[in-house]
Amino acid sequence: MIEINGVELELDLMDADVLDSLQDALENLQDESVESDRVGDLVRQPCLTINKFFDAVFGEGAAEAIFQGGMNLTNHLDAFVKVVSEIEKAPETIKGQMDKYLKVVKKKPAPVKPMDHLPKTRTATKKKFTAAK
Repeated sequence: MIEINGVELELDLMDADVLDSLQDALENLQDESVESDRVGDLVRQPCLTINKFFDAVFGEGAAEAIFQGGMNLTNHLDAFVKVVSEIEKAPETIKGQMDKYLKVVKKKPAPVKPMDHLPKTRTATKKKFTAAK
């Protein structure tokens, strides 16, 4: 669970499908630059890019719930950095969980092999944003 601008978002970094969704959204993150004589467009465009990220990760409508239509670059960047900082904690959290498990089974895990040949457990669909409970 993560709270951004008073909106609680479900961010389960122990769920493989959530991690896949985050990785896909980060890989597809592109600032679609447009030429414009308007100074506001220099701020608006990165905000729109961040909106797409939030909708891709948390479901369609998440950006609207978080930013309420605003195009303040500082607010958008702060929210994005908050999510990224949570993502950066994921390996540490996963290792901690595995350490607990290994203490119980008292053996070392097998080497991790690439699993690109396996299908994702959930098909990629457009999610609708729902506020966390």
